[in-house]
Amino acid sequence: MASEITRGRRIGLDFGEVRIGLSISDLDSILVSPLATLTNDEKFKSNFKKILTENMPVYIAIGWPIHLSGSLSAKSQSVKDFAAALKSYVDVPIYLIDERLTTTDAYAQMRDAGKSMKQSKEIIDQLAAVGILNLALSLEKSDKGLGNPI
Repeated sequence: MASEITRGRRIGLDFGEVRIGLSISDLDSILVSPLATLTNDEKFKSNFKKILTENMPVYIAIGWPIHLSGSLSAKSQSVKDFAAALKSYVDVPIYLIDERLTTTDAYAQMRDAGKSMKQSKEIIDQLAAVGILNLALSLEKSDKGLGNPI
């Protein structure tokens, strides 16, 4: 049987070398919405800390890029390094969530909405983060659970 869900917001991240998409859940973990796209630069830490202070999440779910075969991708280590650096200044659990196809799904959503990829870069990152957080919430509510935080 799945464990009881702690009330509170959760934050999802779609890591990129240039941009990091963010999503957020409602307090009851029912709805996930795009939150922001932050530039992955020297200002990321202060900008992200501000978002954490405003939202006080229960945990952070970061998309972990894995190939469809289940093997790690070239980007997997970069995400793991980013998560470890984040852990040094964030005081909430951080989980790596298999993000297979989340970006592909985000592109499909934008295409279906009639938006060009050029118009959509920042929202693509946020939509991918929505997909990641939705996956995390599904795991959290299942018997499988989120696994161990990093």
